[in-house]
Amino acid sequence: MVDFIGSSPLPCVLNNQPFKTAKTYPVYRADLPAGQSEVLHEVHCCSPDEAVKVVDSAHAAFAKWKATPVGARRDILNKAAQLLSERIPQYVALTVQETCIPKGMAGFELAVLAIAHLKEAAALMSTALQATVLPDAGDGSRKYIFREPYGVVLGITPWNAPVVLALRSVLWAIAAGNTAVMKTSEFSPRCGLMVAQTLIDAGLPEGVLSIIHVDPKDAPEVTEAIIAHPAVRKVNFTGSTRVGRIIAQTAAKHIKPVVLELGGKAPMLVLDDADLDLVANHILFGGFLNTNQICMSVNNILVPRHLEAQLQRKVAKLMADNKEIFTAKPEQNLQSPHALRNLFNPASGERLKGLYDDAISHGAKVVAGQPAFDGALVQPVVLGEVDTSMRIFREETFGPVLSMIPYDSLDDALALANGTDMGLAAAVYGKDQARAFDVAKQIDAGQVHVNQHSVHDSPDMPHGGWKESGYGRLGGGVDGLREFTQIKGITVQAGQPLPFGMM
Repeated sequence: MVDFIGSSPLPCVLNNQPFKTAKTYPVYRADLPAGQSEVLHEVHCCSPDEAVKVVDSAHAAFAKWKATPVGARRDILNKAAQLLSERIPQYVALTVQETCIPKGMAGFELAVLAIAHLKEAAALMSTALQATVLPDAGDGSRKYIFREPYGVVLGITPWNAPVVLALRSVLWAIAAGNTAVMKTSEFSPRCGLMVAQTLIDAGLPEGVLSIIHVDPKDAPEVTEAIIAHPAVRKVNFTGSTRVGRIIAQTAAKHIKPVVLELGGKAPMLVLDDADLDLVANHILFGGFLNTNQICMSVNNILVPRHLEAQLQRKVAKLMADNKEIFTAKPEQNLQSPHALRNLFNPASGERLKGLYDDAISHGAKVVAGQPAFDGALVQPVVLGEVDTSMRIFREETFGPVLSMIPYDSLDDALALANGTDMGLAAAVYGKDQARAFDVAKQIDAGQVHVNQHSVHDSPDMPHGGWKESGYGRLGGGVDGLREFTQIKGITVQAGQPLPFGMM
């Protein structure tokens, strides 16, 4: 087997072989103390012409992969799940080294999420892609609806959940019979290669999955060249709303559909009968997992005014009792207890400090944690007395500063929950599940969880957003698999058509 992730410099992947391009760029270690810098690896990166060559290869492989029986495709995905489970310790260590992902998050996305998505996609292929035969309409014809793959799908991956989101950028497209080109995150290319390594070692044929790395400064030009390629028929992008707009505009010029999974501002709506111990626990897990650098992370905690002080005390005590866990520390190994690391870069810390300072200047108070901002290293806090006039109410934080907002009526709570431009994920807490379910139906979001934090992600459920959180579904369940198919209708006329003169 070819070793992609152990090669130096890291290669792109073309026809299941290392593709060594003319140019490289450096990726720096993420597991060093602030102020230290060390190149982790050099990475081969594509020019526009080299990227076109990769797309040509994916296009050449499409017809054969489309014709591959579903059972054979399913066997490859199940084998990949097995291989991934065997490689978890190795891949966790490499992820922590290359990215700012905490050890716990790296293990979670590999051992729980990635393997589950592989197994779910494999299980669904036999039924979700079957043709539909319409009932007899009495017109002497038989009507069929087929779901067929697009062709080449471009998957563009982010850095913040670098393995599972790289996998999801291509997995569901491949399962549906498409071939895929993954443009890895410029900041976590080896994590993208882990996906290719696993799938190719599991038997994925040549050309079905190709990997392109891009120098950050060349990303706009190379990405536009790939989207413009006639063989690329769909784009799957996960990232910021700002870049999502650019991707959508570029694809629209070429009349190509796009899946956009963008930013979030997840509300946690606490009803007056909620279990506050459960809520406090889920605030910290859903708010501080991966240092809040997840688009579904808890942001705005909406609590009845008469329960606000009680919930604040519970959250503060839980943080204080588990201080080591809820302390951000950049250097981590597989034994580290810390749930948080540094943010993506110092600019992320400065942006978050701006949101924090604005909130404090308008009357917000720290109710849990001890605020500290040191470049990219930000210690987790929960703010109270936040209101809608503050930037932190409406802007995605993408960092460990949470907002607790009191409400006086359920109508007020729903207005707060729906009061931002984003609608990716949300959560509702209450012991009366029927009531909580009814409230969940009134929240404008692609997924709403009852008595579960908003980071909860099930591979059997379609994943995607409303409003400025995007459109389309990034895999998950029947709808997520069908997202990467296009519909073809066939009508077979069994009787005699009407004579021309009678039409």
